[in-house]
Amino acid sequence: MIPPQPPTPLATRWKDISLPDVKWEALDVVVAATVTILLIIAILSLGGSFGADAGFNTTVTTPTGYYIGIISAILSIVLTLLFHSPLWPIVFALGAGVGVTVASYQFGSDTGDGSAIFAGVPVGIISATAMSGAFAATGFSFSVIRFREPISVLGFVKTKGIKPYIFAVGMWVIGLSILLFWVQALVWFGIDSLVPPDTAQKALDEAGDSIIVTIVLVGILGPIAEEIFFRGYVLPGLVKRFGIVWALLLSSLMFGMFHIDPAAIVPTFALGLALGWVYLKTGSIWPAMFAHGLHNTVAVVIAKYATAS
Repeated sequence: MIPPQPPTPLATRWKDISLPDVKWEALDVVVAATVTILLIIAILSLGGSFGADAGFNTTVTTPTGYYIGIISAILSIVLTLLFHSPLWPIVFALGAGVGVTVASYQFGSDTGDGSAIFAGVPVGIISATAMSGAFAATGFSFSVIRFREPISVLGFVKTKGIKPYIFAVGMWVIGLSILLFWVQALVWFGIDSLVPPDTAQKALDEAGDSIIVTIVLVGILGPIAEEIFFRGYVLPGLVKRFGIVWALLLSSLMFGMFHIDPAAIVPTFALGLALGWVYLKTGSIWPAMFAHGLHNTVAVVIAKYATAS
């Protein structure tokens, strides 16, 4: 009989990398990322949400655009079926995303500056939230639902005390410092094309300067959906094939590239590294969500009150 072992000291456990043993692998991650991209293209193309930027009652969604949206939707469904993942979360995300975007655009009103607004919220913000839903849908579909695992496999693990959140804030400060240094270096060398876009100010402008709406959508819902996918699903799925270090680097790079704008890749990559390390060290996705939400919320608050000042 093996004698009972003394509990591992907290200081030792804190140094350990904590990550759930998941059943999905790198190929599943690639497929899920592809399905997510196809869902986003389908939602934007079929929803006509581009019209909110181009001008009210105008849209870049031509018949060709609809064809692209339909093809993207079909491909996302086919890929999901080929990899034996449950179809209903993908269909639900697609239907809800397109439905909400179409309804908000069609029943919206012209604000007078060429943009569309529905129920006091710009269609651009609504479509961005619908796209965030695609991250959560594919993350859940290709993990918890497909393998019939508990939700804890995505990192939804209860934390003890405030220490994980203090650690998350510390990592966010480090990531933010790297970002500020990067921006200053670009300014010094006159490389304006790579200066990160002020996405917080853009979101605030689109939300009619409503800080509450912007924080709810950009500071809460967006980070939750993105953390489910990139830290809860992508990061542990890459560990089996590439190991901790490369999985952290690759998942952070994917996080950056999903933001599309070339100037945003490096800052979001740095943020992804910080958030990924928080997840690896705490073993819970909650601190990473907290840090991600804090980052976006602080950016929105600064955009709001710095501009006002």
